[in-house]
Amino acid sequence: MKVEISYFPPEKIITVPGEEATYPFEINGEFHYIVEFYTDSHEEFFCNWMDSADYYPIYSLAEIYDFQQAEYEDLFKMQNIEFNYMKGSRKGTFFVKAIIRSPQQFKEYYPYLYGNGSMLNLSLWSLKQDVFRLEEREYESPYPVKRTKNNRTRLVKLKWIANTPIATLTESSTMFWVGYDGDYITAFSNDEHFSTIDSLQKIIPEKVELVIEDVEEE
Repeated sequence: MKVEISYFPPEKIITVPGEEATYPFEINGEFHYIVEFYTDSHEEFFCNWMDSADYYPIYSLAEIYDFQQAEYEDLFKMQNIEFNYMKGSRKGTFFVKAIIRSPQQFKEYYPYLYGNGSMLNLSLWSLKQDVFRLEEREYESPYPVKRTKNNRTRLVKLKWIANTPIATLTESSTMFWVGYDGDYITAFSNDEHFSTIDSLQKIIPEKVELVIEDVEEE
């Protein structure tokens, strides 16, 4: 199996949610390596990679729709996965935080994480550390809308309060995000194994060959 990867310089990444945010979550703390993984066999690749007990517990944070809640609860109860809910950032959504303690639990939960990311919902997981929290933030619409009051119409920018997912990384953190439409999965890490393709090759499954693609600078 060949897996294509791309490296990105952290200094070019916008880590605070906003109009031009790179990611739909905030990242606090330093992180040295950003690697994107592209493969049609993502489930096989990541489930085999996460097969080592050295990566557990794994903590995940996902934002799901309310109509998914029963399905997720059935899975968690069947697999004995610890979880809790928090209010979502949009109407009709929840953040679900889960603690995955074994490769078998990860294999069962991974299709849900990936499927959720493919629906443009947030799906994150981190190795051995709970780096995730939620914080209420005020947001303002980037474009004004018309509002009429007392027969007077004016342009206003809407404001609202929403829960914002925040990942606080430490010197030993590694976190994964299911990218837009599930087209790729991005790793954020301070682990030296992620520093080069050769060192990364040493910790992935033996039958996987990494192929690097250089990112063109603007």
